[in-house]
Amino acid sequence: MPTLRDLTRAGLWTGLYVLLALFPLLLLLAAPAPRGGGFADELASGLGFLALSVMAMQFLLTARFPWLAPPLGADLVYAFHRHVTAIALLFALLHPLLLFGRALLSAGLLLPWATSWEIGAGVVSLYALLLLTLTSAARRLLRIPYDGWRRAHGLLAAAAVLLGLWHAALAGRLLSRPVVRWPFFVWILAWVALLVRVRVLRPLALRRRPWTVAAVRPERGDAVTLVLEPVGHPGLRFRGGQFVWLTLGDSPFSGREHPFSISSSSQAAPRLELTVKALGDFSRRAQATRPGAVAYVDGPHGTMSFDDFPDADGHVFLAGGIGMAPCLSMLRTLADRGDRRPHLAIHATGSWDRTPFREELAALAGRLRLQVVHVVEAPPDGWTGERGRVTEALLDRWLPRGGRHGYFLCGPGPMMDEVERALARLGVPLGDLHAERFDLV
Repeated sequence: MPTLRDLTRAGLWTGLYVLLALFPLLLLLAAPAPRGGGFADELASGLGFLALSVMAMQFLLTARFPWLAPPLGADLVYAFHRHVTAIALLFALLHPLLLFGRALLSAGLLLPWATSWEIGAGVVSLYALLLLTLTSAARRLLRIPYDGWRRAHGLLAAAAVLLGLWHAALAGRLLSRPVVRWPFFVWILAWVALLVRVRVLRPLALRRRPWTVAAVRPERGDAVTLVLEPVGHPGLRFRGGQFVWLTLGDSPFSGREHPFSISSSSQAAPRLELTVKALGDFSRRAQATRPGAVAYVDGPHGTMSFDDFPDADGHVFLAGGIGMAPCLSMLRTLADRGDRRPHLAIHATGSWDRTPFREELAALAGRLRLQVVHVVEAPPDGWTGERGRVTEALLDRWLPRGGRHGYFLCGPGPMMDEVERALARLGVPLGDLHAERFDLV
């Protein structure tokens, strides 16, 4: 079960997020402007400040502070980031509608070049937020290349926040009193500083810690493993199951980065292995990388690790396809540590010939007390193992009885949904299951 420390940290971070998001409203309530407006005007102004605050908070959520993700998990942080953007857009749309109503169209207020500087800045900020939300929600449907989308996403986000802050500072109706205006400007400077940290200082730090691609090892199932070695620095320490953001052959300022699970043992540091499957434009480019290429690594990130279950009687690893990569990292780490507890690995794939890591899992079964169960959707002739999908009945046949076990789940979204429901019905405690969805982008 989650520890009191985990629950306390989650509660504190939730409270801090709410407090920071509501700070402009709390400030205005504490020191209202001397000239009161109607209820619609006050509500519109409040929603505008709230939209701006939530937009600025997005940079905090994606700043990758090591102390932010635990115990929430990177997958939950990024999922919240995606959903709360739609809320910020709703607030931003209601802001001008409540202020101007039908006059919004007739007065030409939606044309930035046809209105005042302060209103024009707000209009462009709204357009940037709208375009950011639409391209993010429909990126795969519109087949927007990942690299181009990511760069545009960063520029649109920065434009939406900076122009929104400028609009709020210039409009100034609710900022006419110094007691409100100066704390608000300090609040603005804090978010600008965070933006500089994310877009400037972090890439500078990565640039001083380059890596080189020492080897490119082909794997089954259209995957390759990139073997990375640090250049002029000691590398990074990580826990089995974590992931990193990888930039290949470009400056870290390019924004051409993607998250990949670490598949090597944490005991093998500083050498780092990342297993990449050809699923998009970045991963296909990663597969075409040759030894000697320059790389930059931001991490480690993620909270999926057996180290959080030191008293467990054993562990259960449930993976689909390339989702076995973080589980393989944990299994290799356990083997290098000489762990003698019993473990179970259930690996679901489409075909036996394309099952990644099957030789590595067989070798680990000889080093660990590890039982490996392959579940093949379209097995070859003569197959005597499990077939089809990972169902509740299959799990009931193989899961260990008695004792406390850590459960680690990674794979395609539909598989994870089905397995999570099955584990809950089989009585696996929620606190013993750690599932991270690495579809962060």
